[in-house]
Amino acid sequence: MTKGTRTVLFMLAATAANILVTAIAFILLLVLYGLTLGRVLPSGSAAPAILVAFLLAVLASAFIYKKGLDWARTRWKLEEKLGFGPGAPRRKG
Repeated sequence: MTKGTRTVLFMLAATAANILVTAIAFILLLVLYGLTLGRVLPSGSAAPAILVAFLLAVLASAFIYKKGLDWARTRWKLEEKLGFGPGAPRRKG
């Protein structure tokens, strides 16, 4: 498998994982809202709560993605395998 193929597969897997983490965080935040403030506040306040939950889910997934990528870089030496390290050969083109 070439480095380009590995890079594409890595990007597809990382994107899928990031979307999954965003969805899970969004659902958890909505459940948390429903169990706490959703019982006290009127139903008209649900739209801003959904917006805030989505923004927090995106921020949380970005943070988790960065930490996970840093961990994966050191664990599996991704720079060497994907060809992004400082000693990686440059393509002429």
